[in-house]
Amino acid sequence: MFQAINDIRPYFIRFLSILLLVSGALYGAPATEALKETKTCSLLEKDVPEEYLLSRGFQEQVDAFQSAARRKPEEAKKQHEAAVGFFEKFHQCRKEENLESTFLSAHSIAVSYLELGDLDLAMTWSEIAYKKFQDPNPPSRESILLKTRVEIRKGELDTASDTLEKDLKSYPYDSDFLYLLGNLNFELKKWNKSTLYYTSLGDLIQKRDTNSKYRATVFKSLGELNYKLDNSRRALFYYLAYLDLVRNDIEVIFRVAQIHYLLGEFSQAKKYLNQIRESNPREIDASQMLGEIYFLDSRTMAPEYFAKLANEKKIPKEGLISILDRFLKGERSGIADELSSFLEKNPGRLAARVAYQESIPHSEKEKLYKALLSTGALAFQYRQYVVSENAFSSAIRFAETEDSIDADLPGLFERISHCEEAMGYPNSAIRSVKKAIFLSRNEAEKNNLNFRLAYLLLNPAIKKYDTSLSISKSLIEKDNKNAAYYYLHGLVYFQKEDYKQSLVNFSKAVELEPQNNNYLFYRATVYDKLKNFPKTEADLLAAIKVNPDGPNNYNYLGYLYAERGIKKEEAISYLKKAVDMEPDNPAYQDSLGWIYFKMNQKKDALLHLHFAEQISVDRDAEDPVIFDHLGDVYLANKDLVKAGFYWKKALPLTKDNSESSKIKLKLTTVQKELAE
Repeated sequence: MFQAINDIRPYFIRFLSILLLVSGALYGAPATEALKETKTCSLLEKDVPEEYLLSRGFQEQVDAFQSAARRKPEEAKKQHEAAVGFFEKFHQCRKEENLESTFLSAHSIAVSYLELGDLDLAMTWSEIAYKKFQDPNPPSRESILLKTRVEIRKGELDTASDTLEKDLKSYPYDSDFLYLLGNLNFELKKWNKSTLYYTSLGDLIQKRDTNSKYRATVFKSLGELNYKLDNSRRALFYYLAYLDLVRNDIEVIFRVAQIHYLLGEFSQAKKYLNQIRESNPREIDASQMLGEIYFLDSRTMAPEYFAKLANEKKIPKEGLISILDRFLKGERSGIADELSSFLEKNPGRLAARVAYQESIPHSEKEKLYKALLSTGALAFQYRQYVVSENAFSSAIRFAETEDSIDADLPGLFERISHCEEAMGYPNSAIRSVKKAIFLSRNEAEKNNLNFRLAYLLLNPAIKKYDTSLSISKSLIEKDNKNAAYYYLHGLVYFQKEDYKQSLVNFSKAVELEPQNNNYLFYRATVYDKLKNFPKTEADLLAAIKVNPDGPNNYNYLGYLYAERGIKKEEAISYLKKAVDMEPDNPAYQDSLGWIYFKMNQKKDALLHLHFAEQISVDRDAEDPVIFDHLGDVYLANKDLVKAGFYWKKALPLTKDNSESSKIKLKLTTVQKELAE
């Protein structure tokens, strides 16, 4: 993935050409009286200024890059060696005058050492160039990029990422910085951080750099990252955007088909697999994957498709496709044993699971029942909820006729409820859980099922809070030592905005399980709603102690400190921890930006608040708090236009009347000032 990063020649040719013009203008003209009076270096003839050496070094370097572009590596190497010679002489002349190297000379010699493969000297000189512009100014863009590229060549990817991140606030709209950061963190398998930077680069391309060379790369990378992070819909969005630019990338088309398959969208998966088959008739993987989909999705059309595969000679003598082909032709003898052996080596092949359960004779009841359960579990894992529901429904019909396993019925209906919930059918899920409760003859199982029922009733599409409250109350009456029941009861009161009763129940849950991070966190939120900051702080500190790997706790406490303008060092420490754990979480980026604003570090504030904005917008989850904070920072920077822009975005999204009134007042004030 680092091909583009390592290819630095075009950038340096442009950079050095500019330096050459500058040096020529300064030192190529006839000697003036001032130059004649300059002390001559011992390496030069009388009246020849030392800058002549610098100019010659620049020229050799430009020639070297041009030779490399003409694919003359030996010539380029000699010219870089010559450039290094001139730069070294220039530095020797500077030493004679007790002077250090200049930024230009340090930067340029580092470039040539990098091209010559002397990474230690390249690093030494790049660091010298990097430090030349520091305090009070940030390092120059060119020196940061050069130092980063040397670190990449040395394999120090974490260090390279740190170098870029350190000064990103000074170059927040630099596409090269963002691309390198996205790329580096991708290579380091830091998927969330890579997502953050590629999302920011995507936003930059959309708003500022519409002709960016990185457009296709950003779309493809965000597709890959969202796929790795199990955000299938976002992955599809970016892969399809990439395919609009690069239409014939077979690898990405195949991945799009895979995602549609995982989402249970078989018709779309078929569409893209057929596209691959049309563009490359010899392609095997797409053809065989299509065969598995036909087997799962359309048993009436599957024989016709497998006949087509046979005509194309794409059915191997062995393997799953061969077994499925024989199964579709009605062969059953030995098929179950073949599939069983296949599944031992390939337990994750869903089509094989389905074929196996269908190939088992009904007389082998125990084996058939286990196969149905395995198919249902695997299909649910793959988010093939229809296939999973069908398998569990078949298991239910089987269990209803077998006295020995009819006790499994409540659990099977519960599994179906999970399928229905995942498919977005909460009412159906509730009905299935109620069936499970009715059939259950075990008190502990009944309680667990009622717990699930109460939880389902809290679904935003259902909101049957009173019924949920009644169920959770009855559970507490049955077992007043179960912390989870009090937690559920408190959660229902929280949804009803009865924070005092919610506190009572969360407190009981904490009393019973004082080391439960979840209970402590939720009680802290209630204390916050009740304006009891000391207790909120105490619970969050306790939650952090119990679960030091929980970013939510750090973010919540850090943000509360920031809002109150207290314990700023602790706040920034907590918020950095939260962001380090989940860099692509917009709430955490917003909190970190807000504490930086409170500390009057406006560049850092804008960097992180814009990260928060970009991620939330990308995920279709625009947050008025983020927009409001951006308005405040831009107002502090006396940028009234941008402040007004963000408050206008925040206002229609703000649901709290008090906050809405505050934003209206700020917006009105800004508009009056702009009108004047």
